[in-house]
Amino acid sequence: MSEELEDLNKLKLFTERQDAEARLHWSRNSYFLVVMSILILAFGQKPVENTFQLALFRTLIASLGIALSVVWLLIQYRSSQYVLYYKSNARKLAKLTNTPDIYPKELGGIEIRKLAYALPIAFFFIWLAFLVISLFTLIPN
Repeated sequence: MSEELEDLNKLKLFTERQDAEARLHWSRNSYFLVVMSILILAFGQKPVENTFQLALFRTLIASLGIALSVVWLLIQYRSSQYVLYYKSNARKLAKLTNTPDIYPKELGGIEIRKLAYALPIAFFFIWLAFLVISLFTLIPN
């Protein structure tokens, strides 16, 4: 097997891995959005009549939301690092094999996966506000 053919196979491998990671990235985002929606619905529920117990319940839900937002952000960061790794290796191999770069840097604009960082960050602050509201209802007047 020639070296160029081997490099083309590597290029194909890195391209396929990047595409698979991008699909996983958006699938994970969908799952986290569903879970966050369920938690928001749970936060709005009134499973008990006692004000103190309700505040404790909401504090627990908000704390869980904050924790999941942080986990979501860390998973997105790791996924983004994988995408960068695969793209940079694909660019190098595209130069070696004289094939067009399918991930050109000259496109400009903001990469959507970077823009997607706004989702867990926004939810983090929403949950933080919910936590503060819940904690203030725990404080006796």
